[in-house]
Amino acid sequence: MLRCLKRISKWRDRWCRSRGKKRQREPLHRTEDELWLEYYGPYLHIWPFHELCARLEANVSQGLTSEAAGRKLARNGKNVLPLAAKQDLRLWKFVRNCFSALGFIILLSSIACFTMYYLLEIGLPDDEKVDPEFLVSGIILLVAFFLAGLMLQMQEDDNEDMVVAFDELMPMYCTVIRDGEKEVILTQDVVAGDILPIKYGQRLPADMRFFSTTGLELNNVVLTGHSKPVHITPLANEGRQRYSRVKYIKD
Repeated sequence: MLRCLKRISKWRDRWCRSRGKKRQREPLHRTEDELWLEYYGPYLHIWPFHELCARLEANVSQGLTSEAAGRKLARNGKNVLPLAAKQDLRLWKFVRNCFSALGFIILLSSIACFTMYYLLEIGLPDDEKVDPEFLVSGIILLVAFFLAGLMLQMQEDDNEDMVVAFDELMPMYCTVIRDGEKEVILTQDVVAGDILPIKYGQRLPADMRFFSTTGLELNNVVLTGHSKPVHITPLANEGRQRYSRVKYIKD
């Protein structure tokens, strides 16, 4: 039932986006904080905590305001994984992967070998036989051309399956603090700067930075393969160390 609801929600969002693309939108003027977030986005986990809250317009106790959350959601989009709205045909994907940069070089080398064999064959008298080394090399390179495309397609399929598997792990609903009160929203409506209270047994709905915990244990077996949970101690307010301390729990 949960998967069906998630798929219906995705189809609705894709339909709305496809309709929105047809309309001409006015250019959005980004604020200073939005430009800062775009540039320093990869460093949010180590940035000084209080400055980060100010940049994200977040308050530790009050959370975001509904107005700020709605503005961020409209500008930055949904909190969803980048899944393709429409899958290409497998034959077309195979052809596209064959004609990669490496595949194109292999194909040109194969054509050059066939050309050399043909020129040698027409240049020699009929009673002499042409050494088939260029022909064999061309065939081997042609086989390598198709194998390279096949390997790239297999890797692409694995990546798509991994993204789908992660998407299935995402909870459909989560709790955030908006305007000083707890509110249950769709996970895809979480924006940067939201304060998310979590408790035992919950799945994390997004990339999060912990700033206050009590005996937090996190199981990262899906991400790292390590079967033991980790104990996380946030150090957001300790000045010199800006990130959380992670310790593996021993048996």
